[in-house]
Parts: sequence; C-alpha cells; structure tokens
Amino acid sequence: MHRPTFDIVFTILKLNIAILLSATILFDCTKEPINHEDKSVYVSINGDTIIVNDLVISKSIYGFDINPRDIFFLNSSVGFVVGYNGDILKTVDSGKTWHELNSGTTLHLHSVFFLDENVGFASSQAMGGCLDADCDKGSVLLKTTDGGETWTKTFFPDYSRILSLKFFNTLNGVALIKTPNYPYSKNEHIALTSDGGIHWNLIYLPIRPSDDKLFYVDNIIFIAGENQKIFKSLDYGYNWETISTPIEAYHDVNHIYFYSENIGFIDGITAVYKTVDGGLNWIKTDFPFTNFGTLHFYDENEGFNIENVAVYEGGDFPTFKGSICYETKDGGESWSKSDLIESLHMGLIFFPQRDLGYSINFSEFYTIKKID
Repeated sequence: MHRPTFDIVFTILKLNIAILLSATILFDCTKEPINHEDKSVYVSINGDTIIVNDLVISKSIYGFDINPRDIFFLNSSVGFVVGYNGDILKTVDSGKTWHELNSGTTLHLHSVFFLDENVGFASSQAMGGCLDADCDKGSVLLKTTDGGETWTKTFFPDYSRILSLKFFNTLNGVALIKTPNYPYSKNEHIALTSDGGIHWNLIYLPIRPSDDKLFYVDNIIFIAGENQKIFKSLDYGYNWETISTPIEAYHDVNHIYFYSENIGFIDGITAVYKTVDGGLNWIKTDFPFTNFGTLHFYDENEGFNIENVAVYEGGDFPTFKGSICYETKDGGESWSKSDLIESLHMGLIFFPQRDLGYSINFSEFYTIKKID
C-alpha cells in the first residue's frame, strides 16, 4: 500500500513519542539492593526474567513485528493487539504464542475491545491517497462474533479516527471520536452507541484529552476537560459529573489515574494531586517522576511506575537511555527508586487483573506479575 511521505514521517514521529511515553523498562545486571531515601529497590536479572522488588517481569521475543497501537486482554489468557496496516494479533495462552487474524483492511487500527471470547470490536483512522479499497471511506469500525476469525465493516466518512473503544454490552458503547480539523470547531468528541456501533451520537462535552484515551475503572469513565476540569460518568456516558481540580490556571490535566471511583490521581504538569473522595477534595502529592507512564496500583496502598529516561544527543529525536522503577507502599505518599535500568524495553501495557499485566513493543512481549 502506498502512503505519502508525510504519513511515513508522521508514523516515525508517533513511534518515537510512543516509545518515550510508554511503559519502557531497560534493566542492567545489578543484583544488589539500591538505596534511595532510606528505602531499597532490588533489581535482578536471570536470562529473560527480571525482578524489581516484588515485580517479576518476563520477556519473550517473537518472529512477527507489529507497530502496536492498542492492547487488550479479556482475561489472563485471551488477548489482542492491533496496529498499523490492519494488523491484529491474538493469543489464547497468555502471550506464549500469537497468531495473526485477517482484519480485512490495511487501515491503521488504533483501538480494540472484546466483550467475551466471541464478540469484539476494533477501529481505525481514516486514510486517503492509498491503494487499499478502504481508503477515502473514512474511519472503519470492525466487529467480530467468532473471536476474530471474521470481521464485518462499518464505515464513517465524517470521522478521522475512532479511539478508546469501550463496550458495556452488545449494544451500548462509548468511544473517543475525532473529526476533521475545521476552523472554530471542536474535533474531539465523546461518542455513544446504542446499537452495537452501527451509529454513534457525538455529545457535547468540553474535553481536552492529552493522550487520546478515556480512562476506565470498571464501567466508570473519566476524561480530562478544559479549564482544569475532569469529567466522570457512571451510566455508560449518558450523564457526566464535572469535577473541579486545584490545577493552576493555564495548565491542563495532563494525566488521569483512578484506582477506584473514589481514589485517584491527576497530573497538572507542575504538581500531582490525590483524591480519596471522588474529587470532592484534592491533596497535593509529591511524586518523584514527571510522567505517569505505567502507573498502576494493586490495592489502595501498593503501586508502581516505570519512567523512561531519554536525552538529546543530536538528531531529530532523543536517545533512549533506560528506565527508573518507582514503588510505593503507602498510597503514593513516599516512593522507593531504582537506579537507571538498561536493556529491557516495554511498550503498551494492559492489566486484566490487579496483580497481572501484559505489555508489547514490536516483536517483544512482557508479562508483569506481582509476587507476595
């Protein structure tokens, strides 16, 4: 499929940004405790198994090479990855083996969601000026009822991208939809479907997502808004609660992470704030890292984050140097910190269970497991 030079440059830029902002770990071979702030982080490597305190991270390398845009696991065994050129990969054995599904399109896929082992959805960006039969038709929503063996297509000529899919049942779903950039008009919308994705209703909400994602906790939806607000929905996106934050004027809500409906964190660029009552009150919290990256909590107290380190050494993009692992045992009040860790590289991440996560980066796949 022929793509214009701009698309190639855009793809390279997106790829590098994803590498820098994704969950990226590169580990060295130290096996001694590393002390920071009166705490210890133990880093150990044994082949393709890495231990960071109570995290065990296992790496596998496969023959395929996918430019991943989204990862979704239905449970601990069944998972899917979608990427550019219509690529869809499926595993039924926790990532030990993968096989490629025939999506029926070469449009770049950006989101995937499954309700069960049979019914699932994937969505794309619109593309023009290429040779595929699906070009110049807008964005496509793919639906399967047989676990991805076959897909049906619904095209949306007025949409430039369909992102962040979430279905609550076979009929009701929500997505983040982008429309073309027209002067004096919004191009990012919350969209709802009540007929399984055949039609979408764009609702007005002054959103300002920073990473093209809705944040979900079970069936609760959060998204960043304009004027330092965040929005929350408890009813599939039909009604939204506006939550004020103490983020400074002229700054935006840069990242959102909620462990539950009540306990959550927001990154306001210059400060991080925590709530334990659903956003009624916020407390400024000192995080030692500047990007939420892979921020994840197993319970109300224990969590971790892995932050990349990159420096400009000439050229168009920063040079990746490694990652630093942070762990907390007290709900984010204090953090232990590792030294710079080199040699292992994670990408997109998804946690089907509180203590089990998966990550993919091109041909590398990682399992993240918390041990007691």
